[in-house]
Amino acid sequence: MTNQTRLLTLAVLAAATSALGTPTGLNNIPTAETIDHRTVAAQFFTSFGGSNQFATSGPGKTSQWAGFKTGWDFKPLHLEWGLDSPLGTGCSGPLLFQTKARIQPWEDGMFALGIAGVALTDTRRAGDPFTYAMLYHDFHVVRLHAGYGLQTHGNSYLLGIDRTWKLFDRNLNLNADLVQSRNQHGHIAALGAKYFLSKHIVLESWMNFPDRDRTSWIAKINYVFTF
Repeated sequence: MTNQTRLLTLAVLAAATSALGTPTGLNNIPTAETIDHRTVAAQFFTSFGGSNQFATSGPGKTSQWAGFKTGWDFKPLHLEWGLDSPLGTGCSGPLLFQTKARIQPWEDGMFALGIAGVALTDTRRAGDPFTYAMLYHDFHVVRLHAGYGLQTHGNSYLLGIDRTWKLFDRNLNLNADLVQSRNQHGHIAALGAKYFLSKHIVLESWMNFPDRDRTSWIAKINYVFTF
């Protein structure tokens, strides 16, 4: 798997939106945030274009993923974990595991350590896991995210910015992030949005703009509930 594909895979893991079965994050970066205590986000997402190792259709490079994530408080530590997998006839899997732990060392900031893309099946196709550390601070005008990720031939700094507004009395989050690609010789920028359609439904979408290769588009729907 190429470095760009690995990072794009992380993006599709991505994440929420990011609330995916992948880490809570922005577009292509995880963040220091975690899903709420005793909350589950079940997710379905699809990607179009770009480099996509797990494409389930032909020239359009389309793939579909499904997953979930959940969180639990062990104060002062908060833990998140989840599973996700590509879907498709004769092409499903591998099944991937992610987890992260975060603390809140000051009122408007968070710090987290995590790992994503741990293959539980078909390790040959999955590639290596992505381990990361993330720091976050809310300046109230905007929130800034910064960290670093480690992966075989795929290390990357992880930078992001986002802000939330009210639209029809629901949260609309606009965000952007930047990661390295091609063994730290290239970059992938992304612009995205999340809209909290209801208490249980969150819609997400973003565009990836690699310095090489084609632009790709991700769309995701999250069903969120507590227990």
